[in-house]
Amino acid sequence: MYISKFQLFNYKSFLDSGLLEFTPGINIVVGQNNAGKTALLEALTLIFTDVPHRSLKTLPSISSNANSKSKLNINLTFDKQELCSLIDSYLLPLLILPVYTQDEDGVTHDAEIAFELFTEWLKTSDLVELNLSLFSANYAERIDLENSELAFGIYRPALLNSNGRYLSINIKRTSEDVFNLYQTIQTQITDTIVYKLLNVSYQRIYRFYAERLNLGICSFGSNFDLQPNASNLAEVLNSLQGVNPIRFDRFNQYVSIIFPHIKRITLQPRNNNQVEIMVWTVDPETERADLAISLSSCGTGIGQVLAILYVVMNSPEPRTIIIDEPQSFLHPGAARKLIEILKDFPQHQYIIATHSSTIISAANPDKIVMLKYENCETKASVIDAKETTEQRILLAEVGVSLSDVFGADNILWVEGPTEERCFPLILQKVAKIPLRGTNILAVKNTGDFDGKRAELIFDIYDKLSGGTSLFPPAIGFLFDSEGKPKSKLDDLKKRSKRPVEFLPRRMYENYLLHPEAIASVINEDDEYREHPLTSQEVEEWLNQQRQQGSCLPKGIEVQGVLEKDEWERKVDAANLLKNLFSHFCETRLEFSKTKHSFKLTQYLADNDPDYLSEIAELLKTIISSQK
Repeated sequence: MYISKFQLFNYKSFLDSGLLEFTPGINIVVGQNNAGKTALLEALTLIFTDVPHRSLKTLPSISSNANSKSKLNINLTFDKQELCSLIDSYLLPLLILPVYTQDEDGVTHDAEIAFELFTEWLKTSDLVELNLSLFSANYAERIDLENSELAFGIYRPALLNSNGRYLSINIKRTSEDVFNLYQTIQTQITDTIVYKLLNVSYQRIYRFYAERLNLGICSFGSNFDLQPNASNLAEVLNSLQGVNPIRFDRFNQYVSIIFPHIKRITLQPRNNNQVEIMVWTVDPETERADLAISLSSCGTGIGQVLAILYVVMNSPEPRTIIIDEPQSFLHPGAARKLIEILKDFPQHQYIIATHSSTIISAANPDKIVMLKYENCETKASVIDAKETTEQRILLAEVGVSLSDVFGADNILWVEGPTEERCFPLILQKVAKIPLRGTNILAVKNTGDFDGKRAELIFDIYDKLSGGTSLFPPAIGFLFDSEGKPKSKLDDLKKRSKRPVEFLPRRMYENYLLHPEAIASVINEDDEYREHPLTSQEVEEWLNQQRQQGSCLPKGIEVQGVLEKDEWERKVDAANLLKNLFSHFCETRLEFSKTKHSFKLTQYLADNDPDYLSEIAELLKTIISSQK
């Protein structure tokens, strides 16, 4: 059994979730804090209470009365063999309600039609789908009979008497796939196949909470069913160890894969008829049981993993396993290995709420449900595997990873890794604008924007930022001008749907030709320098290079850039700084574009922020205009 379709109404932040589709494999639910992830997981367990949605839509005035009922529509899909096994094991006697029709003479029922609908329902395919509309657990009759679309015919059944009894059809199996209409009886609606399937579904949906629980010790017993809060974990593991030692060994192998420092999990009896989980961090062959540590004294994420592995490995039937925020109790490396192990048990459906890009990447999910909280209401959208694959290809094309972009509100794309490091510092210290949800990321190859591929590359970045996507929107691009003519820069701006700006100077390093900053950085990093470098020495060398026309790009005449301001705008400053470091440090220290540009930026931001004011204003304009 797995949840194939789901729609939630009037519950917490959800007014209407819209129709959400899930697959039998791994499904991921993503969303920022307070986006509604926990509320959705609660409802997916099918055991929820009435917590009606509250907003201006439902309560336009103080005196308004909101609808008090929370509700969901759900499609539960069963493998036909699984369903037949359920019928034989749990659902006998097999009772369904007849089809009721309204005519001039009143309400009538037809058992034959209901029986035909039911048997046809079983024959339609290898997968059998049960569609239900459910009220919350507050109501005795949870199924909304009027709105549930049950293929074998529950349509507005009429009560037969004041005791709340319905007319039902008893169907008996006579052979492997043959059912016959047996008799018509009076029964409670809770005795019908629909309610029995619903009760089975409750038992097959298991939710693991994000909270860290103390699961180390409990009363001794012979139970194999883990409680919903995992409070009897020690009991079920002890039962597994005694009845199925081979599986228990395999269980331990998985634990050691996720936590390499754990060599073995054992169970030890304690006073007052209790049993305790012990964690071995030494090789069991040492036989040093005295060095084993109580699970209660270990990191609580270990207990969560033991509970998850137990349910995954020991459920004899397919389950829907819901895991809330595994990154809250697991290191990224351990979380990745847990996800890989879950893939070894594809009979289960997994629904995992997370904001971890590591988990999303490891899961490579069939479905991603994205939740956004907008205007006091949770909005949901579904991204399928094909879309996520395409988006990963686009990410590879621009040279960034999911972890670079996931979780940001928006992205400013910049020239390279130097700007990626330095611009956040300028924004925070010079422009006095906190980054908050904005990520600044380097594009893979800005040369692609110059040629025929420009429109294609801009289109890739637009696709990464638009529509249903794991990736946040781009607020714009900020590139080096590289001496391009104004007509060329204007043409590039027209090609992009997003704002494109260019630095007034040739490149970012042109803003770092500051003698005091350069001298300070060289003195800090040139460990074997005999005498400190002075800013006057640096300034004299820079003036000399200006007079000689050093590091000027092709086509620029020396006479046209003798003025300091003009020279600082047009010189190839990256090569100039490389030559400067070589001149003053010889082979002891080479100029590192990313490392030393960042150090120079730090110095200027702390000691002469006005020197970076031009870039700061440009960054401020781009970000402020989009917000």
